[in-house]
Amino acid sequence: MDQDKGAADHWQFSLAVYTRDGVAEHCLALQRRLGLDVNVLLLMLWAARQWGDAPTAEQIADADGRISAWRHEIVIPLRQLRGRLKSGPAPAPDVMTNMLREDIKRLELDAERMEQEMLAQWVKEQARDDVWRDSVTQEGFAATRRPQAALADTAENAGQLAVLEQTAVRVVAHYEAQYGAAYGQSAAVEKGVAGLVADEQAAADPWLALQHAHQVVQAAMAVFAST
Repeated sequence: MDQDKGAADHWQFSLAVYTRDGVAEHCLALQRRLGLDVNVLLLMLWAARQWGDAPTAEQIADADGRISAWRHEIVIPLRQLRGRLKSGPAPAPDVMTNMLREDIKRLELDAERMEQEMLAQWVKEQARDDVWRDSVTQEGFAATRRPQAALADTAENAGQLAVLEQTAVRVVAHYEAQYGAAYGQSAAVEKGVAGLVADEQAAADPWLALQHAHQVVQAAMAVFAST
């Protein structure tokens, strides 16, 4: 995959994955429970497909650090403001405030796209790094797997899936370590007693976050297969 073309395609890839049936709900669950930045997850999957290898934990942390300030100071406040206008303060919700909420939604989407542009630039920088020079090629995943070119499609797909699954596991682990406990506590407070019960039930299933991430990976595989 041409690096410049890839930089232009990353947003369309993210939209294609996010808008597949059920994916938004899985992404929102990861966002609410772990503070996971869905843009980072999607861009790491996109990068893994280009590289033919999963980003390292250190690279994921570096990419997250690149956009952390933008996320916390711009994207999240817009998201919170949009959410607040669903119920108040007065005169919300009404026709005029609903129009304002739609305007804020568009601004939030623009802010997320800017975040993705920063992440895509980060991916390009990794391609120029000597550490990755031997593994990144202009042809992306298929080129880094040339010895497997003669394998059946099922085997090749299994290899791609393994790389994307490993990427998702590392992204989840990063956010779980950095933000998971704090987000879980704040979500429980917001939801009250019912929220506490739900969180206790979720905590009993340590694989829940990975199950959500797996569904995103499956959607990413479907998108890659269609391109």
